[in-house]
Amino acid sequence: MARMTSLPYDDQRATAPPVPQAYRGLWRRTLLTTGDGRIDRETRVFWMQTERLHIDIRVPAARGTFGAASALAALTREQLIDLAAQMGFAGMTTVDEAAVVVDPADGRLDRCTWHRQIDFSPPSDARDLGTMRFETPHVVLEDGIEAVYHERWERDPASLGLTWAVRLSREAAHAAGLLADDLDGAARDDAPSVFIARCGDFFMLARSRSPRAQAVLASYRGKRLAEAVRDPALDIDHVRALLDFEISLGRVRGNDGARWTIELSTLPWREGQPAFADAVSAALDRLQATPG
Repeated sequence: MARMTSLPYDDQRATAPPVPQAYRGLWRRTLLTTGDGRIDRETRVFWMQTERLHIDIRVPAARGTFGAASALAALTREQLIDLAAQMGFAGMTTVDEAAVVVDPADGRLDRCTWHRQIDFSPPSDARDLGTMRFETPHVVLEDGIEAVYHERWERDPASLGLTWAVRLSREAAHAAGLLADDLDGAARDDAPSVFIARCGDFFMLARSRSPRAQAVLASYRGKRLAEAVRDPALDIDHVRALLDFEISLGRVRGNDGARWTIELSTLPWREGQPAFADAVSAALDRLQATPG
């Protein structure tokens, strides 16, 4: 990898309006209720929102520990099925001011849409949108518009402060040292592949699977990822490629030790480890209020 002195970023100001300041930060879901009566308080769900970009991670509380495994290549199919129960995505967020309504009982309700650009799950025709009502500045309640659910989100006060996001194509991410695979012979792909965001003391990273693996997953449109992982028609190498999709949440610490340290990840062996190579960390340290 060439020495990196700066990190390119995607300026979305011309195509997407910023979300209101009230939404920005790191939010943890503390309650989910669904139309069939299911209640979930255990799944570890975090949503980071910057000026325009979002990253979301959802890790079941019952996910295995995987022992000493340090790579997907060390996992059995059953262990890969366990990983496939995770969820997460990244993309652009919009608050549609024209769709804002005022409920006599609840007051102002914003309508938010999360436009997923990379997704841990197979493609779907379902849209991700909901009405949002702030109970307090640090608590927001979300109700589905095209699906029946209710979620309670609480913002971590330590996520207020410096906020930025970068969004990179696969080629740009490879040049920056964020992807280790070989792009020789691969078709040029300008679609977003890597997202990095920071809110206060926290950061999130989302890295999509390879275009080849994503093309395989397209044949499972509308299904759960676990269905693809269980499919005997896919050999174990193809299954591992489907799960080579990282979403990680971490903290930006002091200058002693690993500064950008992962605390939760769809790749469990990354937890407790530095998120980036030294050159990438140094470039991120230089970012201030990057549009995003």
